[in-house]
Amino acid sequence: MRDIGPANACLPVFKILNQRGLPVVIYAEGPAAEYLKNKTSFVTRCKITDLLDSVRPSLVVITPSTIGGAIPISLINEAKKRNLPVILFEDLWSGHSCSEWNVLPDAVCVVDSFAKKLVRESWLGYPESNIHITGGPVFDKFVNIQTGPAGYKLRKTLDLSKNWPVIFFPGEVFGMTQAVQMLVEALNGLNVPVYLILRDHLKITSPEASDEYKQIYLEYCGALKNLKAGIVINSSKLTSDEVNSGSDVVVGICSTMLVEACYMCKPVLHIWTPEIGQALFEVASNTFAEMPTTNLGAALKAESVEEIKG
Repeated sequence: MRDIGPANACLPVFKILNQRGLPVVIYAEGPAAEYLKNKTSFVTRCKITDLLDSVRPSLVVITPSTIGGAIPISLINEAKKRNLPVILFEDLWSGHSCSEWNVLPDAVCVVDSFAKKLVRESWLGYPESNIHITGGPVFDKFVNIQTGPAGYKLRKTLDLSKNWPVIFFPGEVFGMTQAVQMLVEALNGLNVPVYLILRDHLKITSPEASDEYKQIYLEYCGALKNLKAGIVINSSKLTSDEVNSGSDVVVGICSTMLVEACYMCKPVLHIWTPEIGQALFEVASNTFAEMPTTNLGAALKAESVEEIKG
């Protein structure tokens, strides 16, 4: 695993498999390795050939990745050289389209029928019977979260004494500078004080972050300094999950945490300008042009500062 979303989704499954006497060896690199620290044991910084020769697995489960590394392409290439069965597990929609595949997995697990449709459109001729809708069990827990007590805990822990709304912006990579600038301009225009919490994506703050990512970070941090109607809050005393469950409104681009907020029935706003949409469209190899949560009516979409204010 390389990305955080798949790591978060797979971890409960791996724990269950271990409890049932089915050993699982986890390989993690990049942001996933940072995320899994203190959560479970895993192998990292290892040649894929050495890993497979040492572990000798009977099955290989791969996950999507939007940035470099050995996951998933190098891993599936080496696994298929050894005639090992390979399953691709998608935690959200269109993860498969972020990579150029030399060989396809034996099966794909997707979250819903729309995700299945995207796979079939990307991999023409791929057997429909090999695409399995397994749902998104990692999201089930959010349905039962008590957001009222979570909000009380957030305000008490972060010493938010004023009765201002708490807006949470879970960070992404592409589109961040424009989205943050738009949100800040809209909040200043409304002139209603808020507590604004932004959490950086690990891809941005990772020691392996590229110069491009570092520049994006500097740009949107600069945009945050222009907020006049409210205060930007340091939420490091809480986890991202605690902030998400305790906030009043969740605003972002396409973070998995926006989907989680939908499950908690929170007001959710996707900032999705044509420029942001095009950037993400290209990352997803032209298969994914809009967040399904907006099409399903679980979230709103804003394409301008005026629409954010509305």
